[in-house]
Amino acid sequence: MKKILRAAFTFTLILNLSIAAVAMASPETTDQHTTEKFIEVQTSGTNKVKVGKFQGDNTIVMDEEGNQFTVGELKAQTNLVLPENPNSNVTPPNIKIQLAPHNDIVKPFASAYGNAWPYSAVTSTKVNCYGYSVKAPFFWNPGDGDGVSNVYDKNFFTDSSVGAALVVKDGNTNGLYFKPGWKILSSRTAAVTADEHRIAYRVGWIDANNNGKVDVGIDVVDFHFMLQNSTGNWSEKHGQQPSINTNISNPSTFSWDLGTYKNFYNSTTAYIAAKVY
Repeated sequence: MKKILRAAFTFTLILNLSIAAVAMASPETTDQHTTEKFIEVQTSGTNKVKVGKFQGDNTIVMDEEGNQFTVGELKAQTNLVLPENPNSNVTPPNIKIQLAPHNDIVKPFASAYGNAWPYSAVTSTKVNCYGYSVKAPFFWNPGDGDGVSNVYDKNFFTDSSVGAALVVKDGNTNGLYFKPGWKILSSRTAAVTADEHRIAYRVGWIDANNNGKVDVGIDVVDFHFMLQNSTGNWSEKHGQQPSINTNISNPSTFSWDLGTYKNFYNSTTAYIAAKVY
């Protein structure tokens, strides 16, 4: 009888310890690096993401698939050219070459894709997504065309229409670089003329310090462009990385990733008719 009681007691003790261990591990997702609990924070879209305890660039961020990254790792992959401070000016580029030449010998008067050119790989580290989408050799932010940075403007990283309007202004006020007549399109399939091509634009923001506002230089912030090619499908270039021919047909339903971080650029998609030489 004593052996039976002792065995029952041992089994009960082990069972209680197991239940306690599960209870300690299961209430909320925890940060595998610091064991800090994740909290949900705002982003540039309607969905939220989870971040661990704020530790600057060492803050852990979890994407919607459960993959974990540091804020610093994500910043290193962005397209953004960060000014030294909100009052810093930027130097407009001296555009002299075209990166993705296309055949002008046989050119239709109009097409569903306008002046779009075939996909051409671009590997230059001096060209970001903006430069790539407008066939220009620069690492630029939307709005830099007048020499004044706009990345500290309200809603720049939470509303894609803000940056899209700046892109149109860049195109229409820099005749040395671009043809005038840039405009916002109503949709991905809105008509373009024979000398226009379509680009798509989104922004991304993760409120890493969870204070409800965009802190440029502290939070993870970025913008991204995609370019429609002559096939009707879209390509892109992330920061200093080589361009990618995605072969997707609809950017609005595509996961705009930052490296392997899923759906970072989750704002609405703005479409722009660009005109280049």
